[in-house]
Amino acid sequence: MLFDNETQELLTMVREFVDKEVIPTVGDYEKNNEFPEKLLDMACDMGLNQLCVPAEYGGPGLTSVQVFAIAEEIARGDIGIGTTLITNALASYPVLIAGTDAQKKLWFDTMIEKKYAAFCLTEPNAGSDAGGVQTTAVEDGDEYVINGTKCFISNGPIAGIYTVLASTRKKAGVMGLSAFIVERDRPGVSIGKEEDKMGMRLSRTSEVIFDNVRIPKDHLLGKKNRGFKYIMETLDHSRAGVGAFGVGIGQRAVEEATKYAKQRKQFGQPVANFQMVEEMLADMEIQVQTGRQMYLHAAELMDAGQPFTMEAAIAKTFGTDIGMKCAENGVQVMGGYGYMKEYPMEKLMRDAKILQIYEGTNQVQRTVIAGQVKKKYSDNGPKAAPSTAPTKREEAPKTTAPAPVAAPKKVVTGKELNLLVCIKQVPDTTQIKIDPVKHTLIREGVPAIVSTFDTYALETALRLKDQVGGKVTVLTMGIPKAKDALRECLAAGADEAYLITDRAFGGSDTLATSKIISTAIQVLETRAGKAFDFIFCGKQAIDGDTGQVGPEISQHLNRALISYAVEATLQEDGSLKCKRESDEGYDYYAASAPCVITVNKTAYDLRYPNFKSQRFARTAEIGELTSAEVVVAPEERGLAGSPTKVLKTYTPRHEKNGMKIEGLDGKAAADKLTGLLSDAGLL
Repeated sequence: MLFDNETQELLTMVREFVDKEVIPTVGDYEKNNEFPEKLLDMACDMGLNQLCVPAEYGGPGLTSVQVFAIAEEIARGDIGIGTTLITNALASYPVLIAGTDAQKKLWFDTMIEKKYAAFCLTEPNAGSDAGGVQTTAVEDGDEYVINGTKCFISNGPIAGIYTVLASTRKKAGVMGLSAFIVERDRPGVSIGKEEDKMGMRLSRTSEVIFDNVRIPKDHLLGKKNRGFKYIMETLDHSRAGVGAFGVGIGQRAVEEATKYAKQRKQFGQPVANFQMVEEMLADMEIQVQTGRQMYLHAAELMDAGQPFTMEAAIAKTFGTDIGMKCAENGVQVMGGYGYMKEYPMEKLMRDAKILQIYEGTNQVQRTVIAGQVKKKYSDNGPKAAPSTAPTKREEAPKTTAPAPVAAPKKVVTGKELNLLVCIKQVPDTTQIKIDPVKHTLIREGVPAIVSTFDTYALETALRLKDQVGGKVTVLTMGIPKAKDALRECLAAGADEAYLITDRAFGGSDTLATSKIISTAIQVLETRAGKAFDFIFCGKQAIDGDTGQVGPEISQHLNRALISYAVEATLQEDGSLKCKRESDEGYDYYAASAPCVITVNKTAYDLRYPNFKSQRFARTAEIGELTSAEVVVAPEERGLAGSPTKVLKTYTPRHEKNGMKIEGLDGKAAADKLTGLLSDAGLL
């Protein structure tokens, strides 16, 4: 299927994160047996732990197609990272299927705050056979009391909330199971044995023990004794996502195997040219592309409200089987190197195996598929195709929809900040080409991006906004294409953007540019009726060591200046304390608002966008300021000519910088060289 523009942008964002942050680091995390908390925190900041959260509960409101396509991209980087993040969706499906509005608000508020959730189904004697569940939930007044032990629970040790399947009618088997919401901090909830797994090692898997855990009756999902139905619907939803995981591993395997086969030479040529290797690479690509279409088809059916049980089981079975097969073939293509931990292929093979086991083994999936096939094909031929009308799902009682969940703020001063970041947009140098005839740069069609130093300034402002709340405005000067860079800032978390765009300002030098920007700042402050508390500028490389833009804005606006800042921390009194780079190392300055800060390279890079900010950036209106509003005298634009006069030009004479010693044997040449160095005082 073809993705729409929004989905393509979301996948590009996730792929960039996986390529830059996940793939280069997961090997070391696994080698050191270290849980990748920092990496997962970055993923959570992007919203990758909230993929299934509806927009009305503070989430991105993605479609199933988008969720599963993103799951593939994450699994391409690491299945442990993927399992940790996507388990939130598995745990949330029972709530989405059978929960009331009040239950959904409780669930998603807790999940977003605590970051992770877990799905508690499996027990030592109840894996594929859900009827073997021994955990019980007994009514006691206005509460249920839960007792039992769940095992192999992904996210068990780190989850803040669980969906739990328990027996409420012991002798009724699957017809006596009910589903509940249980918070992690309730008395009696504890973590048992944590598993030491062959693969998927960057996720945490454990027992979760419920010892006389009391929950209110309103934590029962849907109807009593209908939990098995909700769990089966949940697994129907999640199976296609597991298939996407398998495709992600297969995709990574074919990438790594092809790269290696093109570099590795045997018998005078790359092994990629050998027919048997070509066949394996071709089969891997066929399998990956086929598996991708299978899980996407199941996801389309989900989004259309059509039956998808069989298609989800097919996607899970085929996708996870080809993930394992591609990893196996990748090891074979790489030979002995594929078997070594130095290369990623052996890890892919270890990681792939679990996908054929969890959330319903592939043997069970084939039983599900066979059952659906027998329903589909009657003795008189295939049954009619399903209607395009959505299937009717059991409706839960409805309450008033809650307001979107707001991210918690850490208030420091009691005042929200009004922040401005002046950015410079530059061409993306990775996309600039050189004209082979004129030997000049071809910038036509090259997107504008934010200069590196200004990304540090923007991230500094965003961190202050995170600390106390407020608004971040970004401002730049340039042609309309400069809006590309402004949208990059909005996607990272800025709230509004303005572009100074007018042909009258073309060709302005640095001095004039700072005057124009300063005047534009005054225009924006007059409109808002208040000054910016802090104005941030990056140290521009083209400005030389002085970094003129920030200091000149400070001078034009008559405001305090701190330059070369590498860290900025808001103090209780509202002043900004900056760690500043100096010739002696570092020193510290503090300035009260309003103030201008020139930011040097910091210890942190610009954050990755999240789903909501990415959508906002695509559609946000960017304000434009013209010469009619930013009134600057012509001579102040740098357009009246430079006072510098060129009196004479010359080309430096080329001087020889070396000596060639020739016509001597080795010893004589060495002796002569030693003598020359001694005469020059170098020995």
